[in-house]
Amino acid sequence: MKARQHYYFFITIIIVSILLLFAHEFLPDPLRKRIFQFPEIDTIGHLTSFFILTWVSHSVIKLSLPFCIPLLIFYGALTEIGQSFLGYRSGELGDFIADIVGISLFLLAKWLYVTLFRKRVTKSL
Repeated sequence: MKARQHYYFFITIIIVSILLLFAHEFLPDPLRKRIFQFPEIDTIGHLTSFFILTWVSHSVIKLSLPFCIPLLIFYGALTEIGQSFLGYRSGELGDFIADIVGISLFLLAKWLYVTLFRKRVTKSL
C-alpha cells in the first residue's frame, strides 16, 4: 500500500507540473499576466522543488530526516552561491529562504500525516 501511495503522489506531481507548464498558453491573457509576470513565481518554484526534493530524498531514496535536512539546506545554499557567479542568474537570499520553507513544509506535512495516520490506526483497532 505504501508503494502505491508514493506512485499516486508522484503521478499527481507530474500532472500538476505539466499543467503549470502548459498553463501559460491556455490561460486567458489577464490571468496569465497576473500569474506568470510576478517575480515571486521563481520563489514558488524554489519552494515547490525543494518540497518535492525532500520527499524524494526521504521517501523514495530512503534517506533519514536527520541526514536529509542539513544536506538539502547545504544544497540550497550551494546552488544560490553558484548562481551568484553566473552572468544570467543571480543568487538571492529570498530563494534560499524559499528552499528552507519548502523543506519545512515537507516536515510539517510528514508530521501531520504520521500524526493523523496513527490516530486513524488506533481508532480502528
